[in-house]
Amino acid sequence: MIEFTRMSVKDSQVNIEELAFSEGIWHTEASDPSDIVLKSGIRYVRNVKGYKFAHRMDKEEKAHLSKILIEQIMRTGVCNGVSVYALDSISEDERNIFLERNILNTDSGREGTLLISDQQDCSFLLCDCDHILFIAARSGYGFHDIYKFGKTIIQNLDREIDFSFSESFGYLTADPHQSGAGVQFSLTVHLPGLFSSGKMNDNVVQLEKEGIGLRSSWIDGYYEIYNKYSMGMNEKMIYNNSTATFERIIQLEKENRESRFDKNKNLIEDKAWRSYGILLSSRLISLYEAFDLLSNLRLGISLGIISYLTIKDINLLLYYIQDFHLKKRYTIGESAANMDEVRAKFLRDYLKEVI
Repeated sequence: MIEFTRMSVKDSQVNIEELAFSEGIWHTEASDPSDIVLKSGIRYVRNVKGYKFAHRMDKEEKAHLSKILIEQIMRTGVCNGVSVYALDSISEDERNIFLERNILNTDSGREGTLLISDQQDCSFLLCDCDHILFIAARSGYGFHDIYKFGKTIIQNLDREIDFSFSESFGYLTADPHQSGAGVQFSLTVHLPGLFSSGKMNDNVVQLEKEGIGLRSSWIDGYYEIYNKYSMGMNEKMIYNNSTATFERIIQLEKENRESRFDKNKNLIEDKAWRSYGILLSSRLISLYEAFDLLSNLRLGISLGIISYLTIKDINLLLYYIQDFHLKKRYTIGESAANMDEVRAKFLRDYLKEVI
């Protein structure tokens, strides 16, 4: 069994408290249209030939294969400054930091091993649903760069690891929908224009017809768009189809938010400034309300209404105001702290600093 909680292959291991304070992929300003696109992502799923799927492996078998995979990943040098976490050895609060950053999701198991690069633009989840789930992320819309980056990494690993592959079905995965090319492209977007126009349902139906899924993220107006299937298509075809759809949605959002602003300029300006005022002065604020107000601010920044803040500020606040990030920042343990009060204080302090 692997003997680590946070095993590092470098001198300085990033602990989870440092990770909770970090800017992650938002450490630099993203290129346009970052007001609409929060981040771009690519996921590769792979399994190692000669081993059972992870859901059929016991804990010792998972630990043995994880150790082999960690050694191979590190040998290739595919990501710089990688820290390693055994999910069965971290606390529940630490796990929730990964959930709040979307590094893990609620379906992730508790016996896998997580590898994360210092900038959080590169991660591996080993022996969870599949042997390898590799994720690369970039802030803003950067699919050309991220595809090049992700493809290079998976090709380097392919030279070192014998992946399960069928001439008929492609790469074999625990979820048949992900077999074939074993790749998923995703976009996290802010679509208040489409949402307020009442056209979201029509677009969802059209996306489903094109094999594109859409799920809500945070609150109304934030969504993740992704290709649902990779079976029956090669990787380049999936990339071209997905990016064409993503770019169409971005253009539709631009048109709808500009049209809405032209027709309701005073209303939108009032909503943005009221949201700013509440965030700057509130003494109690729920997470849902804060997300909603930040959504209004993001639109206000995009339309040139508010210049005190940047899109990067909004992106960071989406992380920082969540409960477990705040608990780490203020060293709140099991005390009966009022998180709505803590959140309001953090927002007041942050917004005063950026003015």
